[in-house]
Amino acid sequence: MLILQGNSAPAGSYPDEQGKNIAWPFGALHVSAASEYAKRRGYEAVVLDVGGYPQSQESPQAKAALKKFSEDQAVRAFYGFSGGGYNLRHILDRLASHEPDTLHRIDLIVVLGAPKQPKAAYEASRYNPIARKKVHPIKWEDAKWELVYGTDPPAKWALPKGVPPGTGKHMFGPEWLLAGMPAS
Repeated sequence: MLILQGNSAPAGSYPDEQGKNIAWPFGALHVSAASEYAKRRGYEAVVLDVGGYPQSQESPQAKAALKKFSEDQAVRAFYGFSGGGYNLRHILDRLASHEPDTLHRIDLIVVLGAPKQPKAAYEASRYNPIARKKVHPIKWEDAKWELVYGTDPPAKWALPKGVPPGTGKHMFGPEWLLAGMPAS
């Protein structure tokens, strides 16, 4: 599973797993929770040390993810958090437009903390029409994957033990996912 981190940030912007606002030079993400999710789902976690900003098909993170996906045929899943989640949409667009057959390799797409893009933006059904135009339409079999989508943990969801009250919950999306994305 290729794991795409959020945006890079200086100290004071985003909390770590203990609620301390640290610097995130390679992209903000609670890596241990994201990696544990990959493991629980039966995937090897491959965390790209490239921040999620800017977001585009040509961004450094998107290029690194596309390169790794192209080189490693064992990669069958993507996990995008925050800025990495927004880049994941651009990655899927690029694959559908330029390497449509590779969409069939994808089993799972995970998107957390990217609320400006709706869940539908990551459904396989959005990319199949694009891919179909790139190959012979009669020969195209629709790609299918599981989609796990969550914006941010809800207000009622309790932060992990030891995290100071009032800490923003956005960065705790990976822990929320591990807990099954409960409403409270």
